[in-house]
Amino acid sequence: MSTVTTTRIQYTPSPFARASLLHLAEVGYLTALEPHTSKRANLGGLLLLVVEKGSGEVTTAGKRYRLTIGDVAFIDCSQPYSHSTGEDLWTIHWAHFDGPAALSIYSKFLARAGRPAFNATDITSYLKLFSELFKTASGASYVRDMSINTILSSLLEKVMGDCWGGEKAEPKDNVEAIRLYMDSHYMEDITLEKLSKEFFLEKTYLGHIFSRVTGISPIKYLSNVRIRKTKELLRFTGDTLAEIAGKVGFSSEQYLSRVFKSVEGISPREYRKRWK
Repeated sequence: MSTVTTTRIQYTPSPFARASLLHLAEVGYLTALEPHTSKRANLGGLLLLVVEKGSGEVTTAGKRYRLTIGDVAFIDCSQPYSHSTGEDLWTIHWAHFDGPAALSIYSKFLARAGRPAFNATDITSYLKLFSELFKTASGASYVRDMSINTILSSLLEKVMGDCWGGEKAEPKDNVEAIRLYMDSHYMEDITLEKLSKEFFLEKTYLGHIFSRVTGISPIKYLSNVRIRKTKELLRFTGDTLAEIAGKVGFSSEQYLSRVFKSVEGISPREYRKRWK
């Protein structure tokens, strides 16, 4: 039984492309069905790998790097390397490519990034470029090699921009903005989808970086803000529970009471009595 489901294209570039352009060897994506490890050695070229779901790790040059959603690995395939996923089965996209200046490009990348793995601010642009690369490689255009060179150049441009912290917003900066937004808009109907549109971040990635920085999910943080505001209103106003629910963003008095008790261990009415 296979340990993965995979879709890939192995591409044969023209002699001109091999000599003059960034050229593709393989592009594809896979979803792991069970924990597994893949090892490679002496392939040559470069491997760009992006984690869409789950987590795993890559090992290259004798060092191991943990990867989660939104992480990117850029590997020199002339050296032995491996990639693996554990119980948190991953979905990854990759492109294996080469070119006359490939090693020089990779040296520049390492000088800028300091390591072969980094977190991308937005993986959707990577996934779009992988999709374009796959579509182009499977097509029949007579300028395929030129188009592939252009797409690979765009991928490298993304890599060089994202790997250098000085040119991107750090996850903690995004998280602080999201946190402040929820602190101010807690009374509104806030969902991950709404946050995703507000901050131009893919929904799963937004949840991942928020949880990584704060230790809790965005929705749990929002619930905590609403409970904190509820406690203030219970103590300092005579508002009914229905009125409070409307003011802090809960859909009903019953839902407010249920969440409040799960967090505080007592009902809102009992809490109010303690402060009378």
